[in-house]
Amino acid sequence: MTLQYIQGSRILFAASLACIAGVFVWSVVPHAPSKISQKFSQLYGENVEFNGIVSQDPVVRAKNVQLVLAPLEFSTGSILVSTDKFSSLRYGDLVQVAGKLQEPPVFEDFNYKKYLESKGMYGTMYFPKIELMGSGMYRSWLHSMFARVLQVKHRFRELLALHIRAEESALLTALLLGDQGALSDSLKNKLNLTGLRHIVAVSGQHVVILTNMLMAFFLGLGLWKRQALFLSFMIMVLFILLTGLEASAIRAGIMGGLLLLGQYASRMQASFRVLVFAAALMLLFNPLLLTRDVGFQLSFLAVLGITFSFSFFKYLLKRVPKTLGLQDMIAMNFSAQLFTLPILVYNFGYVSLISPLTNILVLPFIPFLIGVGFVFLAAGAVWGLLGTLLFLPVFLFASYFNLVAGFFSQLPFARIAVENLSPFWLLVFYIPIILFIRKFQKANPSLPFSS
Repeated sequence: MTLQYIQGSRILFAASLACIAGVFVWSVVPHAPSKISQKFSQLYGENVEFNGIVSQDPVVRAKNVQLVLAPLEFSTGSILVSTDKFSSLRYGDLVQVAGKLQEPPVFEDFNYKKYLESKGMYGTMYFPKIELMGSGMYRSWLHSMFARVLQVKHRFRELLALHIRAEESALLTALLLGDQGALSDSLKNKLNLTGLRHIVAVSGQHVVILTNMLMAFFLGLGLWKRQALFLSFMIMVLFILLTGLEASAIRAGIMGGLLLLGQYASRMQASFRVLVFAAALMLLFNPLLLTRDVGFQLSFLAVLGITFSFSFFKYLLKRVPKTLGLQDMIAMNFSAQLFTLPILVYNFGYVSLISPLTNILVLPFIPFLIGVGFVFLAAGAVWGLLGTLLFLPVFLFASYFNLVAGFFSQLPFARIAVENLSPFWLLVFYIPIILFIRKFQKANPSLPFSS
């Protein structure tokens, strides 16, 4: 490695940090609304009528269906529309919409308007009149291919609903397809109380942890690093496709992929610089992500946590069996959760006290559940009888997951509330943790990924 390369790498790293710092300053300093935001805000409170295209896969929820509509009257920007839960609209449909355009609300503890703006949505409509004008309005062959992927996703969702009972089906739909709509409020509460929500949530943390757990699992099976990397990467790509190519999943996939490469090269610390560069590049395209998108924050911090603290947790868990990559899976999960904990507490106002125990009980089975689950879906889509034969192991894994969440969520000490947390405490948390781990790594340079 030449001196010129090292100097270039340091300059790029410093420039990336400066970019992130600059975006942060820009985010917290008041500035004029964007032109596209002003165009939409002029219509708030008005009854409007427009033609638009369903630009994302509709999200089916318990009481409604959420559509993202791109109005043809605007070159950029979209509107989040809530409509009847039995709506049959699909990605690429051309519709005529009539109703009141509303400004997204700003709650006391959550700025929903800024959150939607970070995703390119500048208004909301609730149960407007919708008329289907045409289908298959794809802007290119890539959009047409994407529509076919969504058809496969819908077929998989139907298979799960047909063969698996409601709660287990909801868990699997979220875990395998990235579809949160089927999760009931009761089930979400169970997962939140027990610290298991990250396993099924469509977030950067979810993608990063699961793909790297799979990497450890495949290595535990005895596969070569290249084979384990390839399989983990392919499953990650499959999951991102089945989520509907959500921007948050794509960003998390990029960060998770960088971490996979770091594992493959056994240079976790070197991958940190690449991670910072990737984050800076994403923020150049969408600076709103840094302070308004929790998914971006979680994905970055999950990778950062694994990069810095994996060796520490691997040392603490040295008595845990290495069979099937179990030790590495648990160490990665705890590493990611350590660094994402402050953001989760800051945004959601609680700490799960039983999360370490529930994660130890559930995590070893997640790679099996993912593997058998995808085989079940693929087999069921090709030949229904074969899918039926694979129904039992999938159901048993999902039932165990649900049983752990249900039992521990009923404990009175499951979590404690931490409300009105100041952002200052985030720094107070991270600085000593990073300094301690760096001191530990210097004292144990022979441990994996300590240098």
